[in-house]
Amino acid sequence: MQPLAPLIKDLAVILGVASLVTLLFQKIRQPVVLGYLLSGIIVGPHLPPYDLVTDVPSLHTLSELGVIFLMFSLGLDFSFHKLKRVGSPAIITGLLEVLLVLVIGIGLGKLLGWPIYDCIFLGAALSISSTTIIIKAMEELGLKSKHFAELVFGVLIVEDLLAILLLAGLSIVVGTHAVLSATLVDSAIKLFIVVGSWFLVGYFLIPSLIRKLVDVANQETLTIVSVALCLLLVCIAAYFGYSSALGAFIMGSILAETDLIQFIEQYMRPIRDIFAAVFFISVGMLIDPAVIIDQLGVVLLISAVTILAKVLTTASGALTAGQSLTTSVRAGFSMAQIGEFSFIIAGLGLSLNVTRPTLFPIIIAVSAVTTFTTPYLIQASAAVSQQLEKKLPASFKSFLSHYAILIHRYLMLKKKRAIYSQYIAKLLINAVMVAIIFTLSEKWLFPRINEWVTTTYWVNTLSCLIALLLASPFIWGMIFAYKMFPHRSHAAIKPIIAIGWIFTFTVITTLAVTYFHTWSITFLLALISFLLFSILHKPLQKFYPWLEKRFLANIKTPSHQETSKDELVAWGINLRGTDISSNYYFINKTLEELALNQQFGIHVIALYRGSKVILAPKHQEKIRLYDKLFILGNDEQIDAFSQLLQTGIYQEELELFNHFELKTFLLDRTHPFVGLTIEEAMEKSQLTGIILGLERKGVRTINPNKETILNKDDLLILLLSKPFT
Repeated sequence: MQPLAPLIKDLAVILGVASLVTLLFQKIRQPVVLGYLLSGIIVGPHLPPYDLVTDVPSLHTLSELGVIFLMFSLGLDFSFHKLKRVGSPAIITGLLEVLLVLVIGIGLGKLLGWPIYDCIFLGAALSISSTTIIIKAMEELGLKSKHFAELVFGVLIVEDLLAILLLAGLSIVVGTHAVLSATLVDSAIKLFIVVGSWFLVGYFLIPSLIRKLVDVANQETLTIVSVALCLLLVCIAAYFGYSSALGAFIMGSILAETDLIQFIEQYMRPIRDIFAAVFFISVGMLIDPAVIIDQLGVVLLISAVTILAKVLTTASGALTAGQSLTTSVRAGFSMAQIGEFSFIIAGLGLSLNVTRPTLFPIIIAVSAVTTFTTPYLIQASAAVSQQLEKKLPASFKSFLSHYAILIHRYLMLKKKRAIYSQYIAKLLINAVMVAIIFTLSEKWLFPRINEWVTTTYWVNTLSCLIALLLASPFIWGMIFAYKMFPHRSHAAIKPIIAIGWIFTFTVITTLAVTYFHTWSITFLLALISFLLFSILHKPLQKFYPWLEKRFLANIKTPSHQETSKDELVAWGINLRGTDISSNYYFINKTLEELALNQQFGIHVIALYRGSKVILAPKHQEKIRLYDKLFILGNDEQIDAFSQLLQTGIYQEELELFNHFELKTFLLDRTHPFVGLTIEEAMEKSQLTGIILGLERKGVRTINPNKETILNKDDLLILLLSKPFT
């Protein structure tokens, strides 16, 4: 009989112990991740009987697979569609929080007298919060639908991307032994080109491949294809000298743009859970309890600084981004911990032999402490924000309110100028594609030409010319990117055309000199221009739009429902449905008798009665049995209404926007609404709907009176009815 492989016995031991420990942790309502870490300590080499696990190298391989599938799953939760949707507030908050905590962590390490690399990796580990732990805590507390929770999820998406950049950046810093150097800049540019090429090629090919699998792939096939794509990019990342985590995350984010993302997430979850468990257990095996006990004071100090720094930096970032005080404080308390990314960052320092062995268990211990405190901090955030609202001076609260409105107005006007951002994005994407072609030409084309042409000058010149021809569709796209301004006169966009052409010339010249060391590009540009405008103009004119259309077809855009919800969130209000059919407190009472606005501050903006919707019901409207109300208010007002009157609130509020259309616009002096009352404006425009909000001179009014006269520079948010189906 063939002897049993040691790895199988080891898996039986570690998963058996983990099962018992995690069941206990679920019983006492503690995060499962802590159970995995404790399981690792129990089976590890630092506690008796010391030899429960024997095949450590094989477990490390499985642990690496755990990192890969964990990062792949995080990538599935991330997409540029989501990043665009969470918008500027999440991006600003995430950037400020990560950068400030990174600096605070480095400073804390210096204060403790640690070596420079220990300080850098400490700051990096402390700067990234745990997506897994925070989402789990929000689910258990029933807070996922709250406005502050949506901001937190947006910040976590930004943090995931920044964590990947940190992993790549730390590897480059260690390799160049300098925080700022020409080599570091060169490595960063190459990283941008390589990673950009993965994203662009992946977005161009993968969604189309997955769409073809929709009708033929079953669960097994789709799972195998997803794992294969993940491991393929992991191998490519390793080939280019980057971490496997980077490749796994990027493939996950590419698949996040596909139509089958929900199925891929569902099918990958069991694989992720098993391998992630092995990863966390193996992390626990590296923890020496004696080191933690010896460094207990340091662990508690770093934990306290982490919690305080994350609360303050996240709250400050959110306030800077124009969020309300309540939202900012609650978001800050929710982000005050570290998790799986911190393990990976600390493990990177250990694997590169640049940090001391004691740093890793300290980071793990800090993660355990902050993970334990996370649910309690989230619960306490509501009371803390309420106390701050009461105790802060009225002048300061007024300043914050005016500042938030100013930021919102700026962002709204920026959306109207979104075509400029699209123009810049088009130039950059095409520039990356040109850079990819030059990189591949230098790597593969240059050596082939060098085999039959001996003169270095001509080898460089021919290689550059071929690279230019291969890149010509994308150069054409850069030159004619200004055509996306169809309603502007030629004279008005002359500066834009000039800037685009200068940028194009600079990119091509820089690439030619960098890769092929030739200034002959000035003559080649004249030649390529002649070819483009005389010989290749018509084919390129047909080919490039097809290429761009196919690429854009694979990129998700925010739905109408998501855009509408985001607009309301920017005003700090929600539109929710409520089922009052079983609550006789409402039946046969008029809206005036219910006085919901006076009691709770909420507004009834519509009644859903069978197949009929009554928009902006009058005060004399009676509530009938089986009616459903659409109410408007902030999170606290809706919660108070729901709890006191014991009504059910629809959590899937996006469905409500199938029945309504949201419009936001600023009244200029020529707008026909100026000088009219709200009622007159709606009648004159023949619109069926209501004005949800009016912003005037830094003051916002929700559901304003119909007799209000509209002035120049008023900002309105309208809800227009759509027929129910």
